[in-house]
Amino acid sequence: MKEVYVISIIALIYSVLLALVALVFFDEYVLWAILGSAVALFNHSLMIQVTKKNNFNAQRLVAHLVQRYVFYLIIIAYVYLQTRELGRLHMIYSYIFMLLGIFSIKIGVLIYHLPFIKKPKETEVKTDVPTDHQSDLK
Repeated sequence: MKEVYVISIIALIYSVLLALVALVFFDEYVLWAILGSAVALFNHSLMIQVTKKNNFNAQRLVAHLVQRYVFYLIIIAYVYLQTRELGRLHMIYSYIFMLLGIFSIKIGVLIYHLPFIKKPKETEVKTDVPTDHQSDLK
């Protein structure tokens, strides 16, 4: 369970960097990057609560998945309603920055699984020593 929190922290760092880059270079799209990141991080924190080992419930999981996609549909509709008069190119860039924010958890997972961040676990090598019954069968 510790690795899920590490992924959240990496995703939060990515979200902050995305917001800073958007603020510096693409000033008018910073809101959409922050909105996408906030919804993704909020959904991830809810998923952590739903999938805890001691209170896992399939109905809660399905309800959360429906809630997650409803949130995504709401922010997609909100971006559309806010940018429809600004032109098609502005709307496309707004959706791109929103998607970059939404992908923050996925990018956090990818970064977490890089070899220099996640150290492989050392497993014990077990040699298969044949017993007397196995050696007799040969």
